[in-house]
Amino acid sequence: MGLITEFRLTSLDLPLTDAVATVSEVTVYVERILTVDPERPVMICRIVDYPDSEFRDALADDPSVAEAVTLDEYDENALYRITLRDPPVPIYRTYMDLGAMPLDAIVTVDGWWCRSRFPDREALAEFRAFCTDRGATFHLEQLTRESAADDPPFGLTHEQYQALVVARDAGYFSVPREVSTDEIGAELGISGPSASERLRRGVDQILKNALASSERV
Repeated sequence: MGLITEFRLTSLDLPLTDAVATVSEVTVYVERILTVDPERPVMICRIVDYPDSEFRDALADDPSVAEAVTLDEYDENALYRITLRDPPVPIYRTYMDLGAMPLDAIVTVDGWWCRSRFPDREALAEFRAFCTDRGATFHLEQLTRESAADDPPFGLTHEQYQALVVARDAGYFSVPREVSTDEIGAELGISGPSASERLRRGVDQILKNALASSERV
């Protein structure tokens, strides 16, 4: 079994850093990475709380972005397909070389939060050294080993299950809500946006599982 890691990266050379710094109130959720060309990955990103066309203009001026296409817009959110240029810090190429796999990522003005699968501790250590040798700050937030024997129910990851339990016990799902995602994140030892995304994905996974089960009845 491999390792599931959660870590934060900060560097001015990381993709989308310029765009997010320009419009600092946005949060970028990386939904999927398409790997037709590992040197220039294409990311499907959900943009949250962006002000009108300001972030679209910031993407056009970001040197790490080759192309940004709007796929959908709703309320103050948008879905983009973003093609990256060859980055100064080629994170994705290194992932592939080490046999690792990115699972989730969030980009804010504070940097990149990433959840990834690594084959072993040696690969993780090599990736960390790769980042820090190039001037990036690497902070490991959580490290767990995959295990099929004690997987949580409903197809949840261990991190999603833990976040949902903490949120339930703290009154996050009460009406009115008794705690914020920042408080949930503090309990889990992660940031508020990270906690929010983990809860969202956990609830989504439970719904998918429950709806699929009801359709089979």
